Formats: sequence, structure tokens, C-alpha cells
Amino acid sequence: MKISVEEQIALRSKAKSELNRLETVMSNEQIMDLLDRYKNKFNLCESTYKVVLAEHQFKTKGRMPAQLKLDMTQAPFAMVFAGYKIDRDLLNRLFGAKCDRGRTAKKLRDAVTHNLEQKAIDEIEARQSELFSDMDAFLEIIRSS
Repeated sequence: MKISVEEQIALRSKAKSELNRLETVMSNEQIMDLLDRYKNKFNLCESTYKVVLAEHQFKTKGRMPAQLKLDMTQAPFAMVFAGYKIDRDLLNRLFGAKCDRGRTAKKLRDAVTHNLEQKAIDEIEARQSELFSDMDAFLEIIRSS
């Protein structure tokens, strides 16, 4: 399928606008530092949790799944399986699909990783104390158990 020359020009203009937006965001050192710290902290939570999830899936299903998913259908059960005493609300705020206070840590990470969504950046800025506190609480449970 081909598009008209006018549609091509409009599409190229749209791509250029997005490039300009991304370059503007990425030129802000404070924002990029916050996002790097946020994504790195979340990666610690995710990678640590996936160790538990992998063993849970292997022991309960008799095989390793092709892909480990972070979601609330498995998180509470995997953590209890490993003997952790962890608040379900904390797990939901980290790995759930939605929470009362805004997007979950996972959803925000996805939004800033895949397209530097401005609303997600704004939410991370506004909620950074709460988000980092939740991730630190999760990691402290792992660390101290």
C-alpha cells in the first residue's frame, strides 16, 4: 500500500516533531538523571522478583515458562511461596496494572522506557518520594529476609 506525497510529508513532519520532543526531554540532565535512577531502581526490584517467580513457576508448573511476566496474578503467590511476608498493596503499587495513587511503578517504567511519555515523566517527578520509598521497601524485604 502506498500513501500520497502529501501523506508522506505529513508523516515525516510528525516523526520530526516526535524526534524534537524526545531530544528536548533528553537534553534535560535533571530529568534524565531522575529517569535513570528510577529505571535502575525498578530493574533491581524486577530482577530480584523474577528469581523468585522463576522458581515458583518451575516448582508449581514443572517447567520454566518461556517468558516471566510481572503481574499481580502471580506476584503475591510467588512471594508467599518463597516465605516472604509482604504487603499485597505494596506489590500492587510496584507490579500491578493500576493503583489508587496513579500508575504503578511498572506502568510508569514502561511508559518512560518505551516512549518517554511526558505524563509519566511528570508523574514520576511528582511522586518520586513515594515511588522510590516503595521500591526501597520491597528491596529491604528481600535484603533482610
